[in-house]
Amino acid sequence: MSRKISVVLVALMMAIAFAATMAVAGDPPTQITIDKVADKKPGVPFDHAKHADSIDCLKCHHKAENKDSIDKGCFDCHGKDPAANDPTSTKSTVNPFHILCKGCHKDKAKGPTKCSDCHVK
Repeated sequence: MSRKISVVLVALMMAIAFAATMAVAGDPPTQITIDKVADKKPGVPFDHAKHADSIDCLKCHHKAENKDSIDKGCFDCHGKDPAANDPTSTKSTVNPFHILCKGCHKDKAKGPTKCSDCHVK
């Protein structure tokens, strides 16, 4: 039970830090942790700055009309919107990160594609 509370508190702190960063600086965070399945698998550290330099923002922030209109993160829709893929699923065909991230890594033959490559302890 205390692990779940810790995970929730960390996620809440990260969300507050992200919102504060966006409100004050207008710049996205350089590092985030994707941890919607922390009770099943370790969270995935994500180097947002590295990806933002090499990938069009709208590839991941696909609901934004343009780069200036990006105001939502993945979990603002995924996990809340029933029509959006479910980030809590461990199935590669349903989890949006498995679909987009792993798919891109496979297509480019660059980056991690195995569970333990991303879900590190």
